[in-house]
Amino acid sequence: MTLKTGFLALMILCMFPLAGCWNYREMNELAIALALGVDKMKERDEYRFSFQIVNARDIAGIKATGRIPVNVYSGTGKTLLEAVRKASQKVPRRINNQHMRVFVIGEALAREGIEEVFDLMERDPEPRLTTRVFIARNSDAETILKTVTAVESIPANAILGKLKITGRVLAESYEVEMDDVIRGLLTKGGGPVISGIRIVGDAEAGEKISNVEQTDLPTDLYTSGMALFKKGKLAGWVKGDKARGVSWINNKMKSSIINLDCERKKDAIAIEIIRSNTKIKAKVQGEQPIIRIYIEEIGAVGEALCPVDISKSEEIRKLEHQLNEETEHDVMAAIRTAQKLKTDVLGFGAAVERANPKAWKKMEKEWDRIFATCKVEVNVESTIRRSGMISKPFLLEEKK
Repeated sequence: MTLKTGFLALMILCMFPLAGCWNYREMNELAIALALGVDKMKERDEYRFSFQIVNARDIAGIKATGRIPVNVYSGTGKTLLEAVRKASQKVPRRINNQHMRVFVIGEALAREGIEEVFDLMERDPEPRLTTRVFIARNSDAETILKTVTAVESIPANAILGKLKITGRVLAESYEVEMDDVIRGLLTKGGGPVISGIRIVGDAEAGEKISNVEQTDLPTDLYTSGMALFKKGKLAGWVKGDKARGVSWINNKMKSSIINLDCERKKDAIAIEIIRSNTKIKAKVQGEQPIIRIYIEEIGAVGEALCPVDISKSEEIRKLEHQLNEETEHDVMAAIRTAQKLKTDVLGFGAAVERANPKAWKKMEKEWDRIFATCKVEVNVESTIRRSGMISKPFLLEEKK
């Protein structure tokens, strides 16, 4: 046998272990889950896992069936994994989580603790760590997944779409991935921040297809504030300006609307935030940390319901000063709430560790107590660059 022949034979032998796909799965044998929900049933002391399964035939466009394009299957068990496996008794195909887009946790379970849930999710190789996580506010996850939605026929897509839009235009909630939650659970003296989703209207009516057969939906799903966690448990909620403050501090502000006063008229000028950047720095004086938050933002005048001449630079300076104050107000409101709950969901501890690792080692074990009283300084630099298609509103002419 020549060297060339021997090498060829060796290559052929090496290919045998690689031939075929030992763990292949046919698509017609899988049930694709786009959303997953988990609840804790206190009366039975059991977990409940719910899967929102897509009916491929109903969304393929082959034939309009008039049916809801998803089904929700649930299973209960003393352990999380048992609950997952019990759900398989009701599904004629193997449940596949590789395309999961939304993960909803019931509020009751969130208050009890979510560390065990994410231990399971991190061990399972199927779910993606980029899956967006929600807390079902004043509800359970199963009810959220069963709600039929308009515009997007698949509720999982509707939930995720609403979060994306809200984060881009209002900043009272933002996208939180499974990986973000896991890293937040490891934060000393703090925890993750997770967006809320709630049902508005009759929950039972929302499960029927008749819910979307009206122009004014009887039942709908809304994004609703943000949940603040401490040591793996839901500590409290923030909404409105406080939720917006959390977005600013965590550098998640993409856009929002800030209303400013105009002379004696309140909330007469609407400023749209079009860009924002936040940096957090820390300094340790003695044994006390000082946190400094620097925010640079650019805004545009979106509406003026008063006679203000935006073409004048002094008027722009006044608006920028007001915008600085409003931003600082929202940020401080979020900080006071987090300090009251004694949970560092704002990344202050990480800033102290970066600035002074030795001091952080001394503070680490008691950081939740130190965080609640640490001094915070907020510095905002706002710039208003745009005034829309006009600089002098017609109200100014009427005043003259």
